[in-house]
Amino acid sequence: MEIWLKQDKTQFRLAVLPPEYELTSESNNTQVVINSLGEINLLGKRKLKNVSFSSFFPAQAYNFCQYTSFPTPKESVELIEKMKNSGVLRLIMTGTPVNMECTIENFTWGENDGTKDINFTLELKEYRKVKVKTANKENEELQRTAKEVKSTTYTVVKGDNLSKIAKNLTGNSANWRTIYSRNKGVIGDNPNLIYPGQELVIDI
Repeated sequence: MEIWLKQDKTQFRLAVLPPEYELTSESNNTQVVINSLGEINLLGKRKLKNVSFSSFFPAQAYNFCQYTSFPTPKESVELIEKMKNSGVLRLIMTGTPVNMECTIENFTWGENDGTKDINFTLELKEYRKVKVKTANKENEELQRTAKEVKSTTYTVVKGDNLSKIAKNLTGNSANWRTIYSRNKGVIGDNPNLIYPGQELVIDI
């Protein structure tokens, strides 16, 4: 197994593998009590995965190191701190299902003997990108059209009918139905009976 931390053009491989690692995967389920059923489980979406492990940055090339051209303990600490502060990185643990974008939530390190090796513990949390849905072109066109609709008032004169008014004001005599529907309270139940002096609201 190899453990890699990669961020943009920067990549770091652990020289000494941890004796173990732990991955936590939880679901955001909710338990409720219903009188007739007792306690039931309402399934929720999954939570972010967490990975943690401990190892050390070697100050010398031990025979169990994964490779020999590793950075010094001080350089390793500085690199991990830089990755942590820069945000999202990718954790890859070859030979396991772990290959995910994540953030470093906790980085604990220190010395406890005279070898100048630095012991550390890393806790990482999965990072999931937020996807924002955008309105499609048809909806955008409808929104633009809706914003462009304006209303005006028209006073009925002798000889008018709804078809004539629709033709003159909207360019299409078939729009008389829309005018009637908009002004039914003024016109009444018969769209063929309109009278001079009536004020109609026309959408143009």
